[in-house]
Amino acid sequence: MSNSLDQNKDQQIAAILVVGFHHAYGPIVEFCVPPLPDHKEHKTALEKLELPEEWSFLPFLALPDGAHQKDEDFAYFHLPPVPGWSVAETTLFGISCNRQIASKDLLVKTPDITRSIVQKAVVVLARQPIFGPLRQKLAVITASWFNQRDFTKLDILYNLYNNLNSTFYGPIDDSTLYMGTSLRELVYKFKSKTLMLLKLLLLEKRLLFYGYPVERLCTFQYSLISLIPGLLRNLQDSGAPELDTSDEIRTAVDAKILADGTKESILKYMGLPLNIFEKGSFFQPYLPLQQIDMLSSEQTKSYVVGTTNQIFFHHKSDTKIDVLVNVETGTLEFYNPQLVNIVSPTIADRRWMENIVKVVNDTWNTNDPSRPLQNTYLGSDDYLRARFEEYMLSMLSSVKHAQVHNMMDKVYEDNNSEEIMTDEAEEHNYLSDYGMKWLKAWWETNSFIKWNKYTDHEIYEIVEPGHPGMGNLSIADLQNTLSNRLRDLQLKQNLAPIRNTLSKAMSGGAKAVSTGRSKLMKGVDAFWNDSERGPINEGMEGVTAGVDHTPPSPISRNASFDAETTTQQAGRLFSNFSSFLTRKSKEFSLVMEESVSENSSTSSSRRTSMLATKKVTRDKQVTDKQDDDVAAFVDVGQMYPFTK
Repeated sequence: MSNSLDQNKDQQIAAILVVGFHHAYGPIVEFCVPPLPDHKEHKTALEKLELPEEWSFLPFLALPDGAHQKDEDFAYFHLPPVPGWSVAETTLFGISCNRQIASKDLLVKTPDITRSIVQKAVVVLARQPIFGPLRQKLAVITASWFNQRDFTKLDILYNLYNNLNSTFYGPIDDSTLYMGTSLRELVYKFKSKTLMLLKLLLLEKRLLFYGYPVERLCTFQYSLISLIPGLLRNLQDSGAPELDTSDEIRTAVDAKILADGTKESILKYMGLPLNIFEKGSFFQPYLPLQQIDMLSSEQTKSYVVGTTNQIFFHHKSDTKIDVLVNVETGTLEFYNPQLVNIVSPTIADRRWMENIVKVVNDTWNTNDPSRPLQNTYLGSDDYLRARFEEYMLSMLSSVKHAQVHNMMDKVYEDNNSEEIMTDEAEEHNYLSDYGMKWLKAWWETNSFIKWNKYTDHEIYEIVEPGHPGMGNLSIADLQNTLSNRLRDLQLKQNLAPIRNTLSKAMSGGAKAVSTGRSKLMKGVDAFWNDSERGPINEGMEGVTAGVDHTPPSPISRNASFDAETTTQQAGRLFSNFSSFLTRKSKEFSLVMEESVSENSSTSSSRRTSMLATKKVTRDKQVTDKQDDDVAAFVDVGQMYPFTK
């Protein structure tokens, strides 16, 4: 066994610690194996250990606010490097399992036990965020240690350290890293706003995640981070804003790297991962009050952090929060109003995202949210990860394509354009489908500047440029949008008003109404955003109205949703939406007539040329779009099989 934390770098496990709540000191570190430098090993006693200044907040990370409210909870957190410790040369990744036991149930009581409840957390520090597999073992060992009812018996902790070191030795594969994430739950909770979160992350904005319990709060953040290919295993600079090793490891990549044909080589050639967390930025999935000053530090330019404490809401100006992400309600509150228009999805974004949401909804398993019904690939985390990888690679390829073909000036000219790309365009600036305002903002970030500097311009010859949601809108796209929105309400009432109005509005001949559909989609999208904005803002104002040092109880949380029942929401939305379509029906008809006239004078030709054979062909969409000729008339009632 090693005598200190200075270990073999192939060992992924750095240390096992115990954090307890002391009646006089509060949370303290009581045990560490291997022992911290300048400390001796004590195999039969827990004692207060002095920590380096860089880790002074470690006990508050391991025992989060409100830990006493649950029998068991987990927290994920990051620790910055400590000079002189080879194990902590870069960010370390911690996971804690905290439990509690009544002191009267203990077989052995040490002098420091003076409270009726004893709270302790077992902590694992690792060199990679392998929280998924660690969680399983940590839960079992922590429960077993508590069941001994004697905290002086420490053999089980030494055995855990030895077992983990033998299990996690050497390189960690992607499947092990992703085990602690759940893209299905992320998409199910945030729906189309998932893509907005990704765009905000790429813009290196200040994101504060709020919610309870702590484990779910942390999991949502890691799931979001994992959407950027390769980023999860490259968080070495995420522990503190002053860290920056990106220039040391980032070099230009030659096309020769593609010779081995592996996925890793393709991602590296494409310039991934993007360096989101480097100097001036940090990521702390659970941030205690003791670290709140880091948010307002002049060194901190951007961050992704999580909290269960509402007091953060009352320091918005000090902490410079751009967006508050509520993981309980699945909503975003923008404190920087300019960001709303910048990250709003384009029509192509919306259609692509709605298809993904529909797949998740259709395969949702309430008994096991992490897996689709019948355990199929469709709708699984692997499926979702492949879709988002496709989006990222296509976007990066489109940027280089525009640069090589001197289309960047047109990007600035088309800054206000929101039209999607059509198949008829022989030569097209593919970037328009990703949103010009967002792209301009992204190009000013440090991660883009470095990516652009070191990435080959010919990557678009490897991955086809374009948008995975590009092409003409079909009625099926509108069906997906409405189905996803209405499905959230779990409706059980008659849809006759919408069925009749929408069917009339959409019956003008599908082949000739591409433009009409685009405007209809925009209109429906704008309507729904307006409908959501009221309840969301009201809910968020309610959250930030009072200061509370502990997370709200489940009862109070549920009570806030009882003010307006699902039926009342449905009735209000149906009434508003029916009126909306009635008001817009004439406008849609005029647009459709104009489209018919335009299409009768010009014949459309599909783009049939393919890029070089060495390009990676885009994965086929799971559900093919219905041909426009077939879907000339829509019966909205057939869109929702759960309604009568």
